[in-house]
Amino acid sequence: MFFQLKDKTDLPLETFDKISHLVKAILHFECPEHRTQHHILYTANMKLETYREAQLFYRKFDDPSNALGRLSRDAYKLANKKYNQLFTIIRGYMHLSDNNKRDHFNHHFRFSKEKIENMFTLFEHIHHHQYLKLEEEFYERLKEDIIPLLTQFE
Repeated sequence: MFFQLKDKTDLPLETFDKISHLVKAILHFECPEHRTQHHILYTANMKLETYREAQLFYRKFDDPSNALGRLSRDAYKLANKKYNQLFTIIRGYMHLSDNNKRDHFNHHFRFSKEKIENMFTLFEHIHHHQYLKLEEEFYERLKEDIIPLLTQFE
């Protein structure tokens, strides 16, 4: 008896799948301490809480008259930026987790399809970034490009 393998033609990924994959990758990059026994949202929310605590801590020491006070201001601004970015990524992940809204999101992203396609292609070839030590910079720029797309959900 001969067995025939079914022809598995790889269907091209929809825009929904691409942006969902990018958001998951950003979350995993942002949370390198993520453990498999926890859900990624648990780890991301713990990281979000650390950013909030850093905001509260450094806000108290903001003083433009000395160098450490200015450093505290910069640290506060950085913690605030990281908090807002991660919050938006988490919200986007939650929205994209609803597979029932696939058609809605594919329609929603139709004007950004080429931009998402380029981001996803660059992500697929991330090994080039690793050789050039650009991985961290790549994810920062990816967040800058993807966050405006995710803020349109609300």
